[in-house]
Amino acid sequence: MSALLEMKDLAIRGEGRMLVDGVFIDVFAGKVTALCGPSGAGKSLTARACMGVLDVLPGLERGSLHYHAVGAQDWLAGAHKGGAGAHARLLRQTEHLRGSYLAYSPQAASSALNPGRTIGRQMELAILRRLEPLKGHPGPVIVNLLEEVGLPPYAASALPGELSGGMCQRAALAVAMACDPKVLIADEPETGLDPVLRRQIVELLVSVGKAHSCGILLISHHEDTVDRIADTVVRLTPGGGGRPAPVGRAA
Repeated sequence: MSALLEMKDLAIRGEGRMLVDGVFIDVFAGKVTALCGPSGAGKSLTARACMGVLDVLPGLERGSLHYHAVGAQDWLAGAHKGGAGAHARLLRQTEHLRGSYLAYSPQAASSALNPGRTIGRQMELAILRRLEPLKGHPGPVIVNLLEEVGLPPYAASALPGELSGGMCQRAALAVAMACDPKVLIADEPETGLDPVLRRQIVELLVSVGKAHSCGILLISHHEDTVDRIADTVVRLTPGGGGRPAPVGRAA
């Protein structure tokens, strides 16, 4: 089975030092790959690179990136040591995949949701970005997704500010899944949550993702979360690399 996302030997240089060096990541349908490491190890930088986003200079030293469900292309080809111009080209080339093939869930729901649009409208806009356009009215899809994440139908007509923190977390997940992504990248979804809500949200994210045969790349520094839900873990060290390993073993 081919990986939905395959990153090989990623190396990114910042000003005067290597930020990540030799990172390997595979994300498979219905599986959870956890990306772990201390602050400053390059977890978010690596996740952005997995989406074709490079925002440090001089930037990409080496590495390859494949999304096998959309073809054999190496999306990083031509971007090595190319600087800002190569970064900009890569950003344009992969733009259509972000919010369609790839969905990104940031650390806080407040960052993921537009405060001036209803949850239903934000889901509609996500549906429009699907690689395979939806046939028919989006209403039933919105209601079904809200039900999957544990929200009532009336949440579709609510603004984010009218929902509780926990409901906003669920709504952000519904918006992320509305585009029917192949890969969901969740950047520390536990941030700012109490232990009970943290467990609920992470387990909901995994159950919904697996129900849609979505591959999940989970960025986390909570070892208890990783041990409980991840199939594979990649542990980063500051300025170093990381390789996939079964949960419970050092990478």
